[in-house]
Amino acid sequence: KMKAASTTSMVWSIVFYGAGYLASAAGIIMLNKYILSVTPFHFPIVLSSLGVAFGWVMTALLYKFNVIELGKDKFEMGLKEYVMVVSPIGFFQATTLAAGNTAYFYLSLSFLQMCKAMGPVVLFALLTGMGLDRFNTRVFLSILVIVVGTLMAAWGDVSFTAVGFTCILVAELSEAAKSAWMQFLLANKSFSMWEGLYFISPASLFFLFVASAALEFQDMVDKDAWGMVKGQPHLFALAGCLGFFTNLCSLGVIKAAGSLTLKVLSMSRSVLLILYGMAVYHDVVTVVEAIGYGIVLVGFFWYNFAKIAQKEQEAKEREALEKEPLLSGSSSEKSAA
Repeated sequence: KMKAASTTSMVWSIVFYGAGYLASAAGIIMLNKYILSVTPFHFPIVLSSLGVAFGWVMTALLYKFNVIELGKDKFEMGLKEYVMVVSPIGFFQATTLAAGNTAYFYLSLSFLQMCKAMGPVVLFALLTGMGLDRFNTRVFLSILVIVVGTLMAAWGDVSFTAVGFTCILVAELSEAAKSAWMQFLLANKSFSMWEGLYFISPASLFFLFVASAALEFQDMVDKDAWGMVKGQPHLFALAGCLGFFTNLCSLGVIKAAGSLTLKVLSMSRSVLLILYGMAVYHDVVTVVEAIGYGIVLVGFFWYNFAKIAQKEQEAKEREALEKEPLLSGSSSEKSAA
């Protein structure tokens, strides 16, 4: 009975966090597109900072009132260690958010979601190049399928622009670099999501502030951006909330069902957003583009199955290596005797 109750609880957790992730992740993308395309507020870097700021404030309040716990060792970081370890992650996160939001000006919502399927491609290239992951033929072939599908979708998209594609490519490169940096430098520090929000968010906000001050500040003053915010404060408050809940629900999905489930949900979100873009913004999806995205989906699922098979193979190899010294040691003892 206890086992059945535990299984039921796990299933409900997956359903709850999965539904929450789909709703908040799709919602923040729809809202950002609306704010940047329909309202006169055309400042993507400032808009990117709202979710980060809201997440930082919420985490700080939850920690202050003992709702969550943060590792004491994280507070012992010196300034030099923070700058060397945490700041690059904040920089990559800021670049991902700013470049991703800027792309809304140049590409259709539907095509943007297709481009985001490039994430595994960029991450694989970066991790393999840095020696953080082993080269695997099946994974490489699945990556090629994703690349072919993305190029086909880009060729068939009527709203394609080089500037917009560059923005989304920079966003995906930054996201991959952030993941690689965390894997490389934070492997022994094991930052939880709450610790990530608390310690990485200030660095991310710093870089977003610098970029906004350099690229958007004067234009914001000239166009009275603060007046726009005061005119529709609910939109900007909602943007901050949705950004925070997207991070929170993604952690819940990973804890309840693993990162693979989160990837599948992300692709499901992309399909929903493509349909939303076609219905609301009248995005044109050509036959060539649709076929290209279909190829991307095939490559994406092949990639995930190939990664699972690779991990299982690596686990078997580790077990074999652990047994080998014992066998060689015992045989050498026999020969010595």
